[in-house]
Amino acid sequence: MTSVVTVFFPLDKVLGLGEQSWSPATVSKILQVGVEIASYARAAALFRDFTHVPLSKSSVQRLVKHYGKAVGQTLEEEATAMVQVPSKEETVEWRTIPEPASPMMNVSSDGVMVHIIDEGWKEVKIAAISAVTARVDEETGEVEVGLTQHSYRAGLWEAPKFAHHLWAESCRRGLEKAKHVVSVNDGAPWIWAIVFMCFARCTQILDWFHAVERLWTIAGLAFAADRTAATAWVKAQKELLAHSQLRQVVRNTRTLFPRTKPVPDAVVQASVYFLHNRRRMDYQQFRQAGCPIGSGTVESACKLVVQQRMKQSGMRWSRSGAQAMLALRSVLLSQRWSLVQTALTPA
Repeated sequence: MTSVVTVFFPLDKVLGLGEQSWSPATVSKILQVGVEIASYARAAALFRDFTHVPLSKSSVQRLVKHYGKAVGQTLEEEATAMVQVPSKEETVEWRTIPEPASPMMNVSSDGVMVHIIDEGWKEVKIAAISAVTARVDEETGEVEVGLTQHSYRAGLWEAPKFAHHLWAESCRRGLEKAKHVVSVNDGAPWIWAIVFMCFARCTQILDWFHAVERLWTIAGLAFAADRTAATAWVKAQKELLAHSQLRQVVRNTRTLFPRTKPVPDAVVQASVYFLHNRRRMDYQQFRQAGCPIGSGTVESACKLVVQQRMKQSGMRWSRSGAQAMLALRSVLLSQRWSLVQTALTPA
């Protein structure tokens, strides 16, 4: 019979060494390079070059998965607590609502695909929350809008669970106290359903570039052989949209196609797209109010949080490995690495 002997070194506890036999500060740096650099092998090599500490690719991967899971669990518990109804037996503790980074805050959502082993391409849902700044250009008199102080939540979640995380992140950023909440997104119905559920009184705005993309679809079918005419038509419609003249854009679209022939499906779909989002396309008023009209922040988030690290050539992820990486990249790029430091602190 083989007995197992557990060896305990008091100095390990003094130095804060965990199961990995590295200090929390060392593990933190290993995690950072593993999360930042788009290859576990290159991350391990870079760490060895800088520190002369032996480190393998598998060790980096194991640490990222272990502590990413811990951070992900913390975020999951936070999201669940934010939407859980307390029982009658529980003592209700009122949480402190933080101050928002600016009087106007923007929240945008999107999805990006990653390759999951044994599952194929799956959608990562991501939210980006930002402070909105606005100033009037002295020369043109136009309002210039900027988005700063971004934070992110990303995961392989279905829409209901994503809604919980979106709400938790918005509470963390103080949107409950913001004077004005804006949500700029593409036309995906699942996104607007969540926006309505979480931020019923916010200003909903259809992303300008998605609207213009539909104009190019129409022009491409109407002026297939004349790029110059297509460009001129789109330019004229953009000017109308900028002044909230959507009805005129729809009329102009209809005159492009003979009534005696069927309208192409793509044109019908574009018209329906405008119809469903018409209340989100009052761009003149939005700009005058200092609101952003583009969802570039969340589209950049798709690249920054997900694609730069997880969609390199030939990459495939286990579901647990992907979730761990998404949790760590979300907190790193949201300037909240302290969550990792907490996970590294021995109990």
